[in-house]
Amino acid sequence: MHHRHEDIGEDLREQIASLSHEVAALRKQVTRRGRSAFRETRHMSEEIAEMLREYLSSALPELRRGARTVQVHAREHPTTTAAVAAASVVVLGLAASLLLRR
Repeated sequence: MHHRHEDIGEDLREQIASLSHEVAALRKQVTRRGRSAFRETRHMSEEIAEMLREYLSSALPELRRGARTVQVHAREHPTTTAAVAAASVVVLGLAASLLLRR
């Protein structure tokens, strides 16, 4: 009987050692996959940032022209500008209240 308990104990020790090795291997695999996913995500974000830079750099002159046009019209028609600004605030407030209700 004593011999059988020793065999069971040895068997359990072997199983625990085997499981420990498997867990270590899984940790390494998860670490590699995590690093790979991080590198891929970083690469994609760098590509997106570059695309945005290119788009904005090409759109910037047009945006500046539009801003100058708005500025000129605002100086020429201050009352209309104030009315449009007030209406914009009202519309934004209504949109925000509708979104916050949901």
